[in-house]
Amino acid sequence: MYCAVKTVTERSGRESVRVNSSSVQLAMDDVMGWCVKGTMKNKSEKRSGSHPSSVLGRISLGVVTGLEQAFYRYGCVIAKHPALFIFICLAITGVFSVGLMKFTFEERPFKLWIPQDSNFINVMNWQKENFPAPFRAHVALYEAENVLDRNVLLEMLRVHEAVARTSTPKATWPSVCAKLPSIPDSLFGRKRRSANQSVLTNVNRLQKQRVKRDQDEEGIDWSVVLSRGQYCGFLEGISQECMEHSILEVWGYDWDYISTLEPLEIIEDINTADKSAVFGFPTNFTEMLGGVERDREGRVIKARAARQLWVTRINFTAVSGGDFADDTGTGMEVDTASFEWEKEFIKTVLNETERPDNVSLYLMASSSFGMISGDTILGDAQYLGIGFMVVFVYIQVMLGRFNLVEQRPILSLMGLTCVGMAIFVSYGLCSAFNIPFGPVNNVLPFLLLGLGIDDMFVIMQAWNNLTPREKTLELTERVGIALKHAGVSITVTSLTDFAAFAIGSGTVLPALRSFCLYAAVGIAAVYFFQATFFVAWFSLDQRRLEDNRQGILWCWKVKNWTPNRCSQKELCQSFFSDIYAKYLLKLPVKIVVLLLTAILLSVSSWGLSNLRQDFNPIWFLPQSSYLFKFFMKNEQYFPSAGEEGIIYFGEINMTSELPKIEALMLKLNASESISSIDSWYLKYKKYWEKQGYFVPDSEETEEEFLDQLGMFLYSPSGSRYRVKNFVFDSSFGCTDLATQVLASSVEFKHKVMSESREQIRAMDEVKAIVSNSNISGYVQTFARAYSGWETNQIIEKELYHNMGLAMLVVFLVTLVLIANISASIMVLVCVVFTLVDVAALMHWWGLTIDTVSCIDLVLAIGLCVDYAAHVAHTFMTKTGSRDERARQAVATIGPAVLNGGFSTFLAFIFLANSDSHVFITFFKIFFGVVLYGLFHGLVFLPVLLSLLGPSAYPSAGLSPQHKPHEVEELCSQPPLPLHNQEIHEEMPTDDQENSTIDTKRPNSESL
Repeated sequence: MYCAVKTVTERSGRESVRVNSSSVQLAMDDVMGWCVKGTMKNKSEKRSGSHPSSVLGRISLGVVTGLEQAFYRYGCVIAKHPALFIFICLAITGVFSVGLMKFTFEERPFKLWIPQDSNFINVMNWQKENFPAPFRAHVALYEAENVLDRNVLLEMLRVHEAVARTSTPKATWPSVCAKLPSIPDSLFGRKRRSANQSVLTNVNRLQKQRVKRDQDEEGIDWSVVLSRGQYCGFLEGISQECMEHSILEVWGYDWDYISTLEPLEIIEDINTADKSAVFGFPTNFTEMLGGVERDREGRVIKARAARQLWVTRINFTAVSGGDFADDTGTGMEVDTASFEWEKEFIKTVLNETERPDNVSLYLMASSSFGMISGDTILGDAQYLGIGFMVVFVYIQVMLGRFNLVEQRPILSLMGLTCVGMAIFVSYGLCSAFNIPFGPVNNVLPFLLLGLGIDDMFVIMQAWNNLTPREKTLELTERVGIALKHAGVSITVTSLTDFAAFAIGSGTVLPALRSFCLYAAVGIAAVYFFQATFFVAWFSLDQRRLEDNRQGILWCWKVKNWTPNRCSQKELCQSFFSDIYAKYLLKLPVKIVVLLLTAILLSVSSWGLSNLRQDFNPIWFLPQSSYLFKFFMKNEQYFPSAGEEGIIYFGEINMTSELPKIEALMLKLNASESISSIDSWYLKYKKYWEKQGYFVPDSEETEEEFLDQLGMFLYSPSGSRYRVKNFVFDSSFGCTDLATQVLASSVEFKHKVMSESREQIRAMDEVKAIVSNSNISGYVQTFARAYSGWETNQIIEKELYHNMGLAMLVVFLVTLVLIANISASIMVLVCVVFTLVDVAALMHWWGLTIDTVSCIDLVLAIGLCVDYAAHVAHTFMTKTGSRDERARQAVATIGPAVLNGGFSTFLAFIFLANSDSHVFITFFKIFFGVVLYGLFHGLVFLPVLLSLLGPSAYPSAGLSPQHKPHEVEELCSQPPLPLHNQEIHEEMPTDDQENSTIDTKRPNSESL
């Protein structure tokens, strides 16, 4: 039996094609090359056994061979029926896209960043049902060289009057504002005026108020001086004024008088005023000032900032009737009229038309966070379109060539279409299962774009790496062989990515769980579409190319086409094959690479040790937004304002529990983490002890307690607690007993703390004090800041837990698919080194461990494993010495890995200009992932493999279609003698104008 070579021609009719002996000799040389390799492999196997002896070796042979055969058949089928598979992919996309009808965008912070079984969520749900917050605060911060200047005061007064005029068709300021009683002038002998009235008295009366009252007058409580009937009758005639607080209360919002104030008069009034000229309540106006300068006597002489507060009240009757809007920032249900008024209020206050140039205003409305938080993330989605366009140009340059026929714009577009289809499938399928879409999920298209491009380049690199003999096969077989080599590689990377995100979906953080689920589905989809949809279009595009048809207009056939020499240069491939792979593995270069890697790891380990943990929902605001600027200025000028908290009491017997409540207040007051306590009980105790009563009184009945509580809550010192800190069974009047207390609260303020660990300790301490109070009923502590603090408490644990599991799964998946312990460990080492370097970069770039960086680091595991896994898998398929195999691996897969990494970088580089914390963090971390991932995958790993690399697969070096015994049988026969004769074979074809020689490799039927 002789080895024979069969030539196949495509011609119209039955014509003969002449193939000269040099062409046949080339084919024969290729076959003989396989014979030599097969003989050498056979001899090696005879020495070590014909089958792999280890269990892992058998797994290696079974897994790799099975996957290669499956992908070979799959590629052949796709190439034969490309239109069918394109239709199937489009149909699948359409079916899953139906789920988008249930698409839900979640932007409520407490639904994204906090475990849903956390104490914060439980208390918030209780509060929403049993103690709904009736008020909403809106704060303006004024900044100037000195806010204690008449012009600044007049600007504050102008804003005050503009707000008073703000209205909507359903609401005005008086209709939505919360109201407080306004104590008459006669009680204090002090000039005052309504916040919404004109001037009531002359200037001389206000000037007399600059004389500070003595302690006796300051301590007057008319609910004690007058009889209960007289006092309550007096209260019934007191007007209610809208709650607005600022230093303007010192002068009663009197425009005419304020416009005549001299600097020294302003300073004197600020330092001597101790009660509001509008409400008559004791007020410390210096607390409304920031950036304060004092003289030697401690008197305020200058201030850089001042705050102005407006308070609105929720109409619960409208909310109960279903007429409400959901404020996503606070989680509160607000009546529609008030919510719409807030929008107009924001426009009014931020209107800078009449604002002086030397005055800056920063605003925080209750609805601001919800309205702003998602705007920039959605707006920054424009960068996705830019990224797609840039990547399209890059793909076209790298996949095609600069001539009419070999350019591949349609194929490049179809590769990107795979990413778009994967996005539709991911969003649609997850939405169908009611998985909400969080703001972090907006980075998912960039991730899928990077992974999809990587798969595309690997497939095209496998096509370009076909041997001269393989390039003479029929198109279906060539596509099958290319997919056979590329399929295993993209399966390794896609499966490890999928596993990493599948593990991450088990987290308790809702935003991370949502992202991981969307990402896992998207990765599976992009893997399927690249291996199917893209390959189908590639088959069509290759037929077009071999038929000499134009790259864009496929109906245009280019006659007598010859590619220009410049377009045939493969610069990237030539660089890796002829230069990089050659010099990288020289001994001096190896030493430099190992030293550089060791130095980088050492420095990065130090950076990692300094990486701190911190999370703040404010970071999700656009840095250019008015709300973000407010928080920054508020932190700058009012740093002493610690985080406020509340202790809720529900379903308790007040009479019997008063001693325990007092003990709780004393313990809180002694806590080092608490700066102040605003307790109704402490004021209640002081109020009645001044009158000679003992509080708590063990002999006091419940009826007596409710009577005293009612009197206190209508007194000047207790009235502010009535609505804010109590929920009663029903309303009651000044002369009535207080009704049954359903719930109550006590407010406190933490000291200023900057470190997350300090904040967590403070939170745990307060919770422990409350828990150990042994008060019967419901007693829990709550603070808005606890949402971030509780997240900080678990985020580091979640990060290391998820990363540890993800790397374990990645290692196991890599081990099964690469089927070699040494190679899998080397891939894992590259992943670990890359993560250490990226974590250090986070520290140096000002990032912290938060929810977003936690998500991105899990992403990094999936992405950086791609670079190393491709190289390791290719190394296992090569034969020769370690140096030779490492050189071949770099030359073979290096261009695809570099193109995939660089195109991924191009996809998200524009996010560097984003105004979103999510996108900026994504850019910084992925910049490090691509940089360090490529370094470890293309520089460090080849050197490591050349020194410690494992043996090749048992099937490495064999013919793609022949088994070892077939190669042995082929090579046992003498070669066919060749002469300078022509070999003829006739075969009918449909195309007369184009003939392509397609020399088949030998198979069992042609021998």
